[in-house]
Amino acid sequence: MIRIRIAVLALATGMSPALAAPIEVALVENVMGAPAGVKLMDYVETGKTIQLASSDGIVLSYLSSCVRESIAGAGIVTIGIEQSEVQGGRVARSKVACDAGKMVLEGNKPAQFAGRIFRGAAAGKSAPEPQLVLYGRSPLVELKAPGALLIERLDQTSERYLVDVASEHLQHGKFYDFARWGRDLAAGGLYRISLDGQGVVFKIDPSAKPGNTPIVGRLLRFGSSR
Repeated sequence: MIRIRIAVLALATGMSPALAAPIEVALVENVMGAPAGVKLMDYVETGKTIQLASSDGIVLSYLSSCVRESIAGAGIVTIGIEQSEVQGGRVARSKVACDAGKMVLEGNKPAQFAGRIFRGAAAGKSAPEPQLVLYGRSPLVELKAPGALLIERLDQTSERYLVDVASEHLQHGKFYDFARWGRDLAAGGLYRISLDGQGVVFKIDPSAKPGNTPIVGRLLRFGSSR
């Protein structure tokens, strides 16, 4: 079934199924015990298998389907495109709010839109359309390297700040978590986040909450190569 789904995806993108490389489809949110070949906050690819012992468990969040899985007990987990195939063990699934498949920011795009740099909703200028929606007010931003992260609110002029992200601020070497550092953005706000002249516009859902809300609902993979 998983091979069939990968073949369908490859055909939809114009690729030969034989040439279709595995793609990162889920994030490991939590690990219990010591399952081999998987670590906390790893991305896992289609077709990967994870062997769980009776005392092991993992929590997976799928990027394209917004499915969150809690899997525990002895068994074999095979990573699919929208959810896992689990043989043995126990699995509980839930659907979380996320902008499915859109949390990857295009790192090669400049931080400008329609030829202009927006500095808030000035008179006579309309704010740009968001490229994705976050369902948590405390983004989790994946960075390739430390740097100066600029956050600007576009629907108002009252919020603009620069965060100097150093190596020691990154979790697992690449994630800057607004929740960990007590930062949150305004519910319903329209923002641009920029790094090294590259950026994206996003909106915070009006009902979003601050803090450690589900990861895929607040994940920004800034400049990811995938």
